[in-house]
Amino acid sequence: MTPHRYSWVVECRSHVEHGARPTSTVYMQMYNKAGRGQSQGNQIRMTLPYVRVDIPVIIVFRALGFVADRDILEHVVYDFSDTEMMERLRPSLDEAFVVQNQTIALDFIGRRGSATNIGRSKRVQYAKELLQKEVLPHVGTEEQSDTKKAFFVGYIVHKLLMCSLERIDEDDRDHYGKKRLDLAGPLLGGLFRMLFRKLTKDVLAYLQKCIDEGRDFNLACVDYSIHSK
Repeated sequence: MTPHRYSWVVECRSHVEHGARPTSTVYMQMYNKAGRGQSQGNQIRMTLPYVRVDIPVIIVFRALGFVADRDILEHVVYDFSDTEMMERLRPSLDEAFVVQNQTIALDFIGRRGSATNIGRSKRVQYAKELLQKEVLPHVGTEEQSDTKKAFFVGYIVHKLLMCSLERIDEDDRDHYGKKRLDLAGPLLGGLFRMLFRKLTKDVLAYLQKCIDEGRDFNLACVDYSIHSK
């Protein structure tokens, strides 16, 4: 049996109480094996919305404005005399050693985002807005929410390290305390967003077809009816 690439995985679903924003899910993984040119595992990386690859968690801290290793450790370890936890976090610090600047960290994330063929300044702005609005929106979506998000990310990393060191048990995903109850309103809102995205996609495809064939655009010809299955 092939061993799994992750030894530990954290899933955090972030939902804003008020408004029609969909749930934003962030994953954090501790890798079993290191990448090419690295001699050890235990690197911790995050899966961010609209970013194609996992991002080293230390680079996420630096993109949020916490550049120095000591500042990051204060958000994660809590006790600098805890050498065991410090050593467990060391591979993540070593992995992100080449990124020692907030702008470079934002550009690192922006290069791996869904926005392509844009300059560096726009990539940095794209990454900044992504962290502000799409990552952990329940913590805040304002410009000054970076500090609170860094504390929350640090708390997630701390719990991940505690589990990996067998100091606490992993969470029971099936426990009712981990569940969220969605009533009819949010469920209908999610269904409307899905169907509206399909409608705009169908209209765009029909419009492009009319342009390619040189025909007049007639909205009544678009098949946007809703069918039950």
